[in-house]
Amino acid sequence: MAKTARLVVVLLLVAAAGAEANPQGSYRIAAGDLLEVIVWRNKELSMPVTVRPDRWISYPLVSDLQAAGLTPVELQHKLENAFASVVTTPMVTVLVSRVANVRVSILGKVRQPGRYAIDGPTTALDVLALAGGPTEYADPEGIYILRRSADPAALYERIPARYSSSISPGKGNTNAVVNAGDIIIVP
Repeated sequence: MAKTARLVVVLLLVAAAGAEANPQGSYRIAAGDLLEVIVWRNKELSMPVTVRPDRWISYPLVSDLQAAGLTPVELQHKLENAFASVVTTPMVTVLVSRVANVRVSILGKVRQPGRYAIDGPTTALDVLALAGGPTEYADPEGIYILRRSADPAALYERIPARYSSSISPGKGNTNAVVNAGDIIIVP
């Protein structure tokens, strides 16, 4: 009964976090993250797993799967597909219980530029607050994030994180979730 109550609480917390999540991005799993994998109606396959430094996880019945770089939902689908041959209608939930030592940088016209460790899903506005906010000479509408590009031909992609749209509700909100290694530029 206690495990069922714990599972319900965890799922409610995930649903609440998802309701507040930024529609522009989602957390990407990184090496060192601790994941809680829950396979519905299968206690033997429900367990915590740590993402290895080589970006993979080892899991019973499915061997090794690449996890780093995927969102929890993408890994969830990958696990469901892998379990399909051994579990009838697998329903998997992947939760990030502990984030690895994630660091992001903020440069430019902020009070305390530098590299910051973050503990969990964090937005560009959160990192701006960690850096003491913009100086009076900053251009809050020109803020952007440099993120390593998935395209090998491009080194970085530029993601707008304008201040005014970061505090606005709706689809135009640019308060993106930052990933490990992101660099926030405040011109």
